[in-house]
Amino acid sequence: MQGTELNATRRKHHFATISFVLLGLLISAPTIGIFLIAISTGGDIFFSLQNDVAVMQVSTYLKNTFFLCFGAVLLSVSYSIPVAWCLAVYSFRGKTLIEILVVLPMAMPAYILAYAYTDALDYSGWLANLFGQLLLSLEVINDPTITKNFWPEIRSIHFASFLLALSLSPYVVLITRRAFQGQHLLLIDAAKTMGANSRTIFFNIILPLARPAIVAASLLVAMECLADFGTVYYFSIQTLSTGLYKAWLGYGDMIMTSLLAIFIFFIAMTLTLFDRIIKPEIYRISSNRVKFNQIKVVGLRGFFLFSFLSVGGLFGFLLPFFFLMKAAFEEFLFSNFVLTDFHFLISAISTTIFLSAAATFIILVTCLTVIFVIRNSRNNMSDTCAQIFTSNYAVAGLVSALALLTLAGYLNSLLPDSILGGGKFAFFLSITLLFIAYLSRYFAVGHNVLNTNSKSITKNIDYSSSTLGLTPMKSFFRLHLSLLRPSIIIAGTLIFLDIVKELPATLILRPLDIETLAISAYGFAADEELGLAAIPSLAMVVLVIPVVFFLKNQVYSLKQ
Repeated sequence: MQGTELNATRRKHHFATISFVLLGLLISAPTIGIFLIAISTGGDIFFSLQNDVAVMQVSTYLKNTFFLCFGAVLLSVSYSIPVAWCLAVYSFRGKTLIEILVVLPMAMPAYILAYAYTDALDYSGWLANLFGQLLLSLEVINDPTITKNFWPEIRSIHFASFLLALSLSPYVVLITRRAFQGQHLLLIDAAKTMGANSRTIFFNIILPLARPAIVAASLLVAMECLADFGTVYYFSIQTLSTGLYKAWLGYGDMIMTSLLAIFIFFIAMTLTLFDRIIKPEIYRISSNRVKFNQIKVVGLRGFFLFSFLSVGGLFGFLLPFFFLMKAAFEEFLFSNFVLTDFHFLISAISTTIFLSAAATFIILVTCLTVIFVIRNSRNNMSDTCAQIFTSNYAVAGLVSALALLTLAGYLNSLLPDSILGGGKFAFFLSITLLFIAYLSRYFAVGHNVLNTNSKSITKNIDYSSSTLGLTPMKSFFRLHLSLLRPSIIIAGTLIFLDIVKELPATLILRPLDIETLAISAYGFAADEELGLAAIPSLAMVVLVIPVVFFLKNQVYSLKQ
């Protein structure tokens, strides 16, 4: 009898291990595709690097990508650090409203900001025309078109960096605020007793202790900028992602496509390596924290503090939301379209919700399966492999799409034609690749949240459940899932939020008859129909806002 139970346990263990390996292969599919690309075109890539034209193109892409990432990181960190510090330390009237405004830009992807601001601030936009009419009425000029000569260029790498910084600043604020709240007050008190002023304490003690979190937040911004496609493509900025898209789908140049994909992949892996080095320092510093005594700020200082902290929410959400509302209202009011003509909107909303919800469920199940295997593994190999799987987050959606299509092409060549015939199989394959792309990229989001909280569950619970006759699987379902429920909700919300806003992978891998809100907005904006683009953009923002508020409340409840 004992031998039978032992064999059953071994079979379950082997099943869990096999499941772990298969899931790992799915998560790492884009990485495998990248290596297939490198192997198949390795010699040709080396030859292309000896071509002056190719070298010039790649250098231009690299330079623009560097300046885009550097500008976004510099702007987001420069603004977010003071915001995080003020929210961690000061108490003032309207702080609750500021905490809402800080997270609201999470509902605005950078490419939606690009559409909104371009419609308003482009040299042919309504604000430029309004400014020209104002100068004309004041008799400063006699021709309103003269304003176009000195109106600033919106579609530039500088403004793209600004928009990316606006969209990503909430993440920097959340990370750095936690680091500030995790510092020991004893160090600060000791510095005060030695005569150090507030400025010295901040720059010599607080900032150095928060450096790991600041670096991690900067790496997150850099990875997101590297993966960005919608903003830079709309602004016609020659970055690695736009160059990859044009070389692949525009010119059919697979050599240049492979070269750029490999460049993006290795840059992303480098950023991931630095992130892996920094993360342990964050957790070390954040342990045994003491809560700051809130410093109350009133009067004129409180007003200025409120005004400064509201800048991110004003330019990152309120103004672009107003611009989108204005454009959508004018489209309904002055065009020949009626509500029935926008049937695509209902279809796009339902498709977006379905894809995001289904992908979120798949990713959460995968994360929980991996965590179960790690929990019951007898060595650290499973945890190490899971950490390797999370590195796929840094791989851009466009590169993942290319890699998965390459991998699908290799598998296609190995299968008989009789299996591959029919449109239903093509639809199924396309949907499958799309879900694999989502799983590969956003597995890290769910795993990092769930694994951190899973490790906080002591082994005594497992030992106690074992003495009660519960198998590891029954213990996981009955006890662990209950304890992990808040973390599961937070992880699922984050994944859903990211997938709703995701553009490049969905654009490339979706079946032709599937339209999401992001794709609809992108299609109209690409045709310079910004009024029509505002409608799905606004629908996406309205859809995401409740998710952002729900996430904020869940995080606050978890902290409590």
